[in-house]
Amino acid sequence: MIIKKMQPARYLSGLLFCWGTVATFSAFVQSKEALIGCRLLLGTFEAGLFPGVILYLSMFYNKRHVSVRNALFYGTSAISGALGGLVAYAIGGLDGAGGWSGWRWIILINGIPTILTAPVAWWILPNSPETASFLSEEDRQNMVLLRQAEVGQTTQGQRLLKEDVIAGAKDWKTWAMCIGMFAGLGMLYSFSVFLPTIIGGMGNGWSSQTVQALTIPVYFSGFAVYVFGAWYSDRLQQRGIFVVGGFCVCIVGYIFLIANANVGLSFAGCFVVAMGLWTATGAAMTWINVNNPRYGKRAFSSGMQITIGNSAGVAAPFLYGAGDAPEYYPGYGATIALLVMAICIYTTLHFWYKKQNARKISGAEDWRMEGKTEEEINEMGEFNPRFMYTT
Repeated sequence: MIIKKMQPARYLSGLLFCWGTVATFSAFVQSKEALIGCRLLLGTFEAGLFPGVILYLSMFYNKRHVSVRNALFYGTSAISGALGGLVAYAIGGLDGAGGWSGWRWIILINGIPTILTAPVAWWILPNSPETASFLSEEDRQNMVLLRQAEVGQTTQGQRLLKEDVIAGAKDWKTWAMCIGMFAGLGMLYSFSVFLPTIIGGMGNGWSSQTVQALTIPVYFSGFAVYVFGAWYSDRLQQRGIFVVGGFCVCIVGYIFLIANANVGLSFAGCFVVAMGLWTATGAAMTWINVNNPRYGKRAFSSGMQITIGNSAGVAAPFLYGAGDAPEYYPGYGATIALLVMAICIYTTLHFWYKKQNARKISGAEDWRMEGKTEEEINEMGEFNPRFMYTT
């Protein structure tokens, strides 16, 4: 919520610089305690970037165009997984060079470009559509008009107001989205962290470098399917079916992994999980934003969704114990259980939104406009009978 107070360019580039610096100097730690301290600082600075960027994009793009923009940003986590595997494969030969272990070289080589990117981000990122110097005057006006054309996008509604933040905290939908995201990101963290271990356990005596290389196409497939799904969800103006559908696809992938019939089927399972994983979690992040037209409520709800979702990273490493290798039945089973819970939550939200839209269309919610001026009606946000939820 502080992104507007600090200005987006300053806030986002500042976080980028801070975590890049911590990540880079983590390569020089000489004790377990120092490494833990660096990891805590890294998490502190990284935590604000992702929700900040998702909220930042919602300040520029309306609900008909935001999904694919979120996908190009969030999908980079899949690309970074692929490139991380590629970098790890390439740097693997540096193990022992200069008296350093390979992990130190990996951290250093990944950290330095992050520091160098920060001032570039500060210089390039505009703080609002009106200040985007790389756009023509006509383009800047059109971006503003596209946002203003949506119901609920009033000048007052795009300020950070205490009452809107409180409304977000009191809304059951906020917490339902948070729990659903906990399940989704629990899957993402466990899958992305343990993907090399899962592939390595398939047999054939692959070296660690070969295993890292085999993760690359898995991540790229997840990215490609997600971007296409985001584009199509913008066309349909649907989010729920992509969230629920993505989680169902993931369950199929985990069934392949549980079956463990042969290397081909298990490896295919990794692809299937990746194809559903980013599509489902990415659509859920967009979904909560497009249904909260007032900035304060959107900022709180989106921030809490990602915060609680990211907390799943604490539990994720414990899903795949070394004693369960190579089948990992407990981890796969727990993940499927979380996905089933998420499917139930998001399906409930989908039908609740549909029911509310039907009430608005039928006039059952018109009583909310009685005795109000046009300005007051426009300030009602999602409760405005003219505002239609994205299902």
